[in-house]
Amino acid sequence: MKKLIPFFIFALLFAACSSAPPVKPESKNVEVSRDPADEDCKDLGPVEGRDASTKGTFENALEDLKKDAAMKGANYVQIKQTGAMGTSVRGTAYLCL
Repeated sequence: MKKLIPFFIFALLFAACSSAPPVKPESKNVEVSRDPADEDCKDLGPVEGRDASTKGTFENALEDLKKDAAMKGANYVQIKQTGAMGTSVRGTAYLCL
């Protein structure tokens, strides 16, 4: 029984540390441009933003794009395509150091 006590203490400490809330990425930290990302940036994949409201705006679609990128851990997005009505935008997310 005494041999199991350190194991239980370790398990309890590990469980306490893992219950911390995750760090939430913020879209305000994401830069957006049509310019290509620097060579040292890591490609994190495609991202998309939309504003499906009746009075949709490009700014709202861009903010949605930045949120998508932030959730992937990106801090830079290269815009690749915008929708005809200006209510959607697509790009590639990058992590640049």
